[in-house]
Amino acid sequence: MTDFNALRDHLPAAPAKQSAKTVVVRNSFGQPVIFGMDWTALVGGQPLKLARKHARLVRATHFLLVGAPATTVGCVQLEKQYFAQSCGMYSAAALFSSAYPNAAVACLVRFEEGGYWMVASHSGSIISETDRWFLDVEAALAALKAIRLRFPSLVVHEGLIASSTQLPAWLNSKCSEQARVLVLRAVRHRLKNRTAALALGIFVCLWANWFYSKSDQNAAVTQVNPAQRWLDALAQYGQQHPMHRFSDLMRVMTAWRRVPFNPSGWQLLRVQCEPVSVDWSCAAHYHRQHRFALNQHLEAVKPDEWEFHAVSLDRAMLTWRLSQAAETLDFSQASLGLDWMTSLQRLSPLFEHIQLGLASKLSVSAPLDSQGLALERPAGLPVWQQRTLALKGPLRALTALQTLNAPVRWRSATLEVGNISGQELTRSALVVKLLGDLFEDTQH
Repeated sequence: MTDFNALRDHLPAAPAKQSAKTVVVRNSFGQPVIFGMDWTALVGGQPLKLARKHARLVRATHFLLVGAPATTVGCVQLEKQYFAQSCGMYSAAALFSSAYPNAAVACLVRFEEGGYWMVASHSGSIISETDRWFLDVEAALAALKAIRLRFPSLVVHEGLIASSTQLPAWLNSKCSEQARVLVLRAVRHRLKNRTAALALGIFVCLWANWFYSKSDQNAAVTQVNPAQRWLDALAQYGQQHPMHRFSDLMRVMTAWRRVPFNPSGWQLLRVQCEPVSVDWSCAAHYHRQHRFALNQHLEAVKPDEWEFHAVSLDRAMLTWRLSQAAETLDFSQASLGLDWMTSLQRLSPLFEHIQLGLASKLSVSAPLDSQGLALERPAGLPVWQQRTLALKGPLRALTALQTLNAPVRWRSATLEVGNISGQELTRSALVVKLLGDLFEDTQH
């Protein structure tokens, strides 16, 4: 753990890998900001409880929970001097993710005092293996390349130079309380309170024996209704996995019509859209065709509410967001049992290919009773399962998807431009690729 002014002396000499260094910098408001925390994705209910458990497991002194519905926890070990910070400690990675909450975004900052710091986030959740220090730009760019493989539409803010008196705007403004790290009190007071904790533990054990001996006879009365707990679990799963109706997909396609297809000096390569909760995040990718083409030429033809991003000298993107283009499916109710597989068979001549995966049950964790045991699933609840669904075909064929009578959650929608694909009926220079999950219920 070092202060910013000591960064030059403590950075490693051979940065073959990203450094595990943690650095604290004060912004213009005097607030200490942490660069270099270890971020891990959390899966399951009660994220704050899971975050504290993980922080204790890695022996962290401070932690922070970020993102919704996808959550990540950041952990760090700070020296004793940082426990008494009256104004609190803040995470640089969390400040970045809150400043750029849409789609996949990364940042590469070069500090004058020495070293490169890199962080990346997706829809407000910080990506693991980022929030790291590098001694040279090659190692940092190699790490960014690996992230881009997972998120092809990644937008990178790079080339920034910062010092202790000159930080990016999202770092040099007053820190949001959402980026304030929490002290893991069990670590903070471990040595000081070890004896008291032992005595308290003995007392609790004696009290628990007495309490449970008195409360066993009332256990049946206080037991939570298993059926309601299962309904709550299914409702939570439905909120975290919204479905896309045909009209939602058509909203995405309608936005594609607004994409400048032939701007002066620029070639449209593809358009990519990914769902983010109930919204969609989209990006149109362009290639610069000749040296006289300028960024201003492309930016001049974009719709007003869209954003322009210069990725490199010859690459650029237009990005936008669609709001409320999804719906919640009630997994406690059975579907109408329609023959969706026949619908796909009838659609197959219109597409270059349709691939359907094997069925697998939903990953809904059984709720637990007061003793930590899984509650039995009520017999009347339908059993849902999902299959991966991939389609590739001409843009004009998408209107036929309105006959698909099954709930689908799309994970990506891509329009490829200029590469002629398919044969005869499916031949087109505007090719759409859809990847998602199809849901069906089955009774046992």
